[in-house]
Amino acid sequence: MTFKLCKLLLALIGLTVVMGCTRTPKWTLFYIADKTVAQSSSSAPVDLIQTEFIAGYYDSLAQYQAKGAGMLRLQASSMPAAQAFVCAQQCQIDDKQQLHCTHKVIGAELDAL
Repeated sequence: MTFKLCKLLLALIGLTVVMGCTRTPKWTLFYIADKTVAQSSSSAPVDLIQTEFIAGYYDSLAQYQAKGAGMLRLQASSMPAAQAFVCAQQCQIDDKQQLHCTHKVIGAELDAL
């Protein structure tokens, strides 16, 4: 009885560890401040969301906000946050290699959240 219980407990711990390692982040940071496309665009980069601009994956919106703002500071960029980066929630690539995201938050919305 105790052997079966120990085996079950060990299996449960193993499953928990494996599931924790395979969890997908909910937010993707798209950073375009260092790309030439950003200088030519005067509006928010919402339409420019492409895989080549991915700068990181985050579990929470707060993590994304901190990273995007930090990247701007480190780069000493004078570009407004609204043109520098955008974050999108639950992004997936479809069969045609097109990127689709459920919700987008541009850098200018940082203060509003």
